[in-house]
Amino acid sequence: MSDLAPLNPREPGLPEEAPSQAPKIGDRLRQARERRGVTIVEASATLKIRVPILEAFEREDHSQLPPRIYALGQLRTYAAYLGLDPATVAAGWQGESAREDVPVPVGSQRGSSAMERFVSLRPSIIRSTRGVLALGGLGIAVLLISSFMVLQLLRFVLPPSITITYPVEAVSNLEPGTLSYELAGTADARASIVINTSAGARLTTQADQSGLWRLLVPLGTGRTEIVARAVKPGTGGESSSTEARVFVVALPDKVAPEITVTQPSVNLSIENADVPIALETTPNSEISIAATDTAGGLITATITSDASGVATGGIALPAGRWTLSFSITTADGVLGQATRTVDVTFRGVTVSVTGGSLSTWIRVWIDGQLDPTIGVSGKTIAPGARLVFTGEKRIDIRSGDYSALLIALNGRTISELGSGTGAETYAFLSTGQVQKSSRR
Repeated sequence: MSDLAPLNPREPGLPEEAPSQAPKIGDRLRQARERRGVTIVEASATLKIRVPILEAFEREDHSQLPPRIYALGQLRTYAAYLGLDPATVAAGWQGESAREDVPVPVGSQRGSSAMERFVSLRPSIIRSTRGVLALGGLGIAVLLISSFMVLQLLRFVLPPSITITYPVEAVSNLEPGTLSYELAGTADARASIVINTSAGARLTTQADQSGLWRLLVPLGTGRTEIVARAVKPGTGGESSSTEARVFVVALPDKVAPEITVTQPSVNLSIENADVPIALETTPNSEISIAATDTAGGLITATITSDASGVATGGIALPAGRWTLSFSITTADGVLGQATRTVDVTFRGVTVSVTGGSLSTWIRVWIDGQLDPTIGVSGKTIAPGARLVFTGEKRIDIRSGDYSALLIALNGRTISELGSGTGAETYAFLSTGQVQKSSRR
């Protein structure tokens, strides 16, 4: 057998050739960039990737790169820009970086590698935690605001509540001669309280900021039933239920005198005038009049029936809703009663003048002009006589003796006018003020 010469013989003394190796990822990136004839600065400006990161890719310096998930995304962008296959470059980079990340079996080195990985991941962990906290805080804020808006809507939509806290009893038996009773209760803050009585009276008041209210209710002899309801401020919505109480004023041993009221009529509304009084009752009787308003004000007066039992007159009341109680007490203590409700309003200025115990004269100017019904020489007012004057801004009245007159300005009694030293003039203004006047 003959020996065959080997293919590709080596010359003696030459080393065996090492197999050729593919260039690393960093070298491929750099070579591709140089082939394109661009600098790293130009590539950074085009890709919006910082120069140190592109340089770290070409040097394969992992310490200068962001966390892996962000670095791979930027690497793919850079590879595509240089005309390389992004998937191949990313796969090669992952393989090399994975090999580089394999820790050596040394305790201190293993701990250092774990710490480095934690430090590299810390920015993303912090951002994720902040995002969760921010979303949680936003959810709580939205929940609180929504709850507040729902509560406000319910307060606006739901009907108001009302409760009578005093008297507690549904039926109250009272002594003979009881003319009124004060109710107390609770409702929504600032709600209007409306009370209707079986005698035809209609009373109103308002709860305070804490929801408390009180109201004096006039009573008649025998049984008086009251029904209370609340009206919501702003919306006008009424309470879904009402509160009721019954008051029974004991009858006296003898039959009470009857009072038939023709004026004021039921729920009368009157403007710029005294409230007219006209009634029929026992002849030659003194009738007591008690007027109460929704704020608890009280004005009293008396009127006497003639021989036929008829009594007429008037009472000056300020603006507001008033309940008038008419009562007669006989010599043996028997009481008769009747009630009416009136609304009084004023525009401009209204002055009523009533003669007192002595006669005196007056002269009147209305808004700067002499009143033709009085005249230049004036007019004498006899005891008990009553005159009413109405103007827009002011009424001037000159009198020889103010102490002999009863004066009311827009229903409000004016007292202690005049010094008692002779004729004087006062101006009564629509603002409710009274001042000295120079008119003669």
